[in-house]
Amino acid sequence: MREMRKPTQGPPAEFATNDLATASFLVTREVPLLRVDWEGSRASFIFPDSARETARLLFVPGQDLVPARRFHQTMRELRGLARGEGGRFR
Repeated sequence: MREMRKPTQGPPAEFATNDLATASFLVTREVPLLRVDWEGSRASFIFPDSARETARLLFVPGQDLVPARRFHQTMRELRGLARGEGGRFR
């Protein structure tokens, strides 16, 4: 009889983007921003893997719109993080 092994659990899957507009859209849709990783001077915004499906909605015209003012404010906050200005983020 074959022994059944439990699959090993690695770290949870993540979705990364270095596109500011995509990151702003996800945060505006209340997808949690896990962290910002740096590769040289380039920032990558890290989200849970579930954000991958939400990000696809960006490319379907008329689907899942977000409030413009909130999107713009979020973009400004993320830009500050990406520039290393720190500051407060929600």
